[in-house]
Amino acid sequence: MTLKTNIYRFLFISILGTLLHFTYEWSQNNAIVGLFSAVNESTWEHLKLLFFPMFFLTLFELFFFRDRLPKNFLQVRTCGIFLGMGLIVVVFYTLLGVIGTSIDFLNIALFFVAVFFALWSENKQYRNSESKKETSSTAFSILLIFILLFFVFTFLPPDIGLFWEITKVC
Repeated sequence: MTLKTNIYRFLFISILGTLLHFTYEWSQNNAIVGLFSAVNESTWEHLKLLFFPMFFLTLFELFFFRDRLPKNFLQVRTCGIFLGMGLIVVVFYTLLGVIGTSIDFLNIALFFVAVFFALWSENKQYRNSESKKETSSTAFSILLIFILLFFVFTFLPPDIGLFWEITKVC
C-alpha cells in the first residue's frame, strides 16, 4: 500500500474514532448510536473506536476498490484490527499498573499509536502472507462475530475488568 493511501486510512480511522467517543452523548444516549459508539469509559467500549472505523473502511474499500486490493486484504485487515485492539488493551493496563491511574493524554495518544500500529502491521503482512479463499470468509465471519459481541456487551456487559468503567476503578 502506498504512503498516501495509508495517510488517508490513518486520518479516516483517527477522525471517525475520535468522533465515536462523543456521538453517544451527543445523540442523547440513543441506543442505536450506542451500538457503534463508546457508551461509557470502559476499555471494551473504547475498543469500538478502533474497530468500527476500520470495519467501515474495510467495507468501503471492498465495495469501491476491490480490484486494486491485495488478495489477502480481508485476512490482513482483520488481523490488523485485532492487533490494534490488542495493543490498546495491553498497553492501557500496563500503564495503569505502572502509573496507578488513567491519564487521558496517554489514553488518547495510545489510540493514535494503535491506529498506526494496526495499519503498519497490515503493510508488513501484505508482503508476508498468501491468500486462500476460505480464510477470507473466515476473516469476515470473525468480524461479524465481534460486531455481535460489541452489540450484546454494549448493554449487557459481563462483570469483569475489561467492561468496568475505568473512572470508577481508579
